[in-house]
Amino acid sequence: MEIEEILKELEYGRGYFPYEAVQEAIRRKEEIIPELIKILEYTEKNIHKIENDPDYVAHMFAMSLLAQFREKRAYPLVVKIFSYPGETPWRIVGDFVIDYLPRVLASLSSGDTTLIKQLIENRKVDEYVRAGALEALLILVINGQMSREELIDYFKSLIREKLERKPSLIWVNLALFSSYLCAEELYEDIKLAYQEGLIEPLFFSMEDFDEYLAKGWEKSLEELKSERDYRFIEDTVECMRGYGCFEPERETDFNTLYLPEPQLERRKIGRNEPCPCGSGKKYKKCCGLLED
Repeated sequence: MEIEEILKELEYGRGYFPYEAVQEAIRRKEEIIPELIKILEYTEKNIHKIENDPDYVAHMFAMSLLAQFREKRAYPLVVKIFSYPGETPWRIVGDFVIDYLPRVLASLSSGDTTLIKQLIENRKVDEYVRAGALEALLILVINGQMSREELIDYFKSLIREKLERKPSLIWVNLALFSSYLCAEELYEDIKLAYQEGLIEPLFFSMEDFDEYLAKGWEKSLEELKSERDYRFIEDTVECMRGYGCFEPERETDFNTLYLPEPQLERRKIGRNEPCPCGSGKKYKKCCGLLED
């Protein structure tokens, strides 16, 4: 395939995954990188146009491929794209925000956390984007590009100074990730956040926090390393082939899951258990984020 053919195949969702085009893009890495950078530049400059073009997916392929290539030039562009306020990120990438953005940011950063932290601290940015940026920092720790101590210190600065004290997914992730890090030094801060109503205990409770502290950092790290969600992007095919626009029937079925249903008896669901709604996603990536 010629470069132009690859780019054309990756431009719009066609109801199938373009395996050949993605594999050819990977094979011709050096030739395709400048074109992928141009796609991100176009996206950043024309983001409101792309909001109204839901079948356009070139920017998602560009982000995933450039993350696989560890292309540093893409890092500030991705951050700019997701720095747009309100629902703009959701309109241009949908669930990519939850499913892939943390891994993309971590993969592109090469351990430079400056721009990721800017996303986290930008109060105009969508809370799911900010929470995803927080997860990107955890991925860097798990993969040895940031120290556990450095992240705990940063969490401390968020909790005590930089983060607005109102309920949000960011506070939930702070509690969750602090527990993964077995950050005993943040225990009282997290406890106070619960007392202030900043964290919904149905998502994650102090009892859950205690369980992770008892487990210890070495065991927690071992478990986290085994999870795909906390790895750098190594294979765009593996990363994106299950995305909704390539499996329209599955996407339609998934959408019907949110019709009103009789409320089920609540039980504690593990963060890595399959979501009981039947989407095939982990609970933490599905109804665990959507519940009120």
